[in-house]
Amino acid sequence: MTETPADTLCDIPCELGESTLWDDVTGRLHWVDIDRALLFTLDWATRGVASIRLPATVGSVGLRSGGGLVAALRHALAFVADDGTVEVVAEVESDVPGNRCNDGAVDPGGRFWFGTMNETEATASGAFYCLREDLSVTKAFGGVVVSNGPAWSPDGRTLYHVDSARSRITAYEFDPATGAVGGGRLFASDEDEAWFPDGVTVDADGFVWNCKWDGGRIVRYSPDGRIDRVVELPVPRPTRCAFVGPELQLMAVTSARRGRGAAAPRSGHLLLLDPDATGLPAARFTGR
Repeated sequence: MTETPADTLCDIPCELGESTLWDDVTGRLHWVDIDRALLFTLDWATRGVASIRLPATVGSVGLRSGGGLVAALRHALAFVADDGTVEVVAEVESDVPGNRCNDGAVDPGGRFWFGTMNETEATASGAFYCLREDLSVTKAFGGVVVSNGPAWSPDGRTLYHVDSARSRITAYEFDPATGAVGGGRLFASDEDEAWFPDGVTVDADGFVWNCKWDGGRIVRYSPDGRIDRVVELPVPRPTRCAFVGPELQLMAVTSARRGRGAAAPRSGHLLLLDPDATGLPAARFTGR
């Protein structure tokens, strides 16, 4: 276990913080509180924080090449402008009321990928989808209970996807030019642990960082799936980590206050630590 001090970057407590996202052009950091349908933005220079209440629960956000964000709302994909204007561009699983959109990210080719989950975590009714440049939504695969991730290797040829309820991270072959998802292999499993894998990110050297829900830690895996490092955190339910800052040498971590998280005073806070690694800039959605 690595002792890495974690500072509090923002102490506004989130019930279910998620989707840590650094914008290397504007110098702003975004994250969401899924349960309260809030989108937060922190200005790195001033440390000032602004928030926008969205029209539905929000599972994740991604950068857009034209400015603003693309967001996975409860049953829809939407563009969110800097002034808070929301434009719905596609519906998702509106006929499955027990599901909602969850984690997502933009791939190296400029497509926004996101997953859905069963809110009771009882059935594999979720799936993994892609919002393409023409705003069409295609399904890569189904049979998911709680979809988290995705993240990609530095060359864009490996896609990491998490099914948290099944305690596994799967590595898929991926074509960054077309967005085609190929065969998958088990990358890491927490089936024998008391915690569950949550959000992931990949550093510049191809190592995979995974937050452990109920584990109070982030685990760094080598590209072949071996545990390389364990970073202990002051919260039991970390949810998503991302490299942030002008040099992408710091890491911001969202966390959850709900359930077991309520026992820790800093649960729900946005944390900041020095991971002794460097990240990659977040890709941008290239659709309208």
